[in-house]
Amino acid sequence: MIFDQQDDLEDPIKKWEVIYKKESRLLYGYLVKKVGDELAGDILQESFLKLLQIMQKGRIIENQKAYVFQIARNLLILEYKKNAQLKVEGELRTLVEDNRFDPVQGMMKKEFLSILESAKKKLPEKELEIFNLRWFYGLTQKEIAQIMKKSERQIRRDIEKIVNKLRNIFESAGWKENEINTNE
Repeated sequence: MIFDQQDDLEDPIKKWEVIYKKESRLLYGYLVKKVGDELAGDILQESFLKLLQIMQKGRIIENQKAYVFQIARNLLILEYKKNAQLKVEGELRTLVEDNRFDPVQGMMKKEFLSILESAKKKLPEKELEIFNLRWFYGLTQKEIAQIMKKSERQIRRDIEKIVNKLRNIFESAGWKENEINTNE
């Protein structure tokens, strides 16, 4: 549905309500798959709020569905970035506080995470973003390509480059490839 100056719906709030009724269920389903129920509702609300603010400024949006989905994707990326650091800090804290594991395993895992944190600081910003989207949030190469506005092929090359950099950093720290278990 495309609105222009001659539509009966001159009021931005009425236009927004039509878009909300038409697109909110589909967007909510998409968000639930990405981040779960609770956060999906928050991102949905924020996406449509941003859309309303833009419409109230008089901006004409030709493809409302694509526009509100792009707002939601951008909010997801911000959420991923915000939570990536919190997740690593939480894992390190858990390792230090958790007495249920074998101390040798615990020290190895703590050392692994410490080296990983140092290695991540050496990655350029774009590579760090790809790293977080891939390994902290489990996004596919296709999803990352859409978010980063790159081809899947380029993302695949970027991931290979990141893996090789990390492998070299771990090897220089004395870790052998068979000691690194990234599935945990």
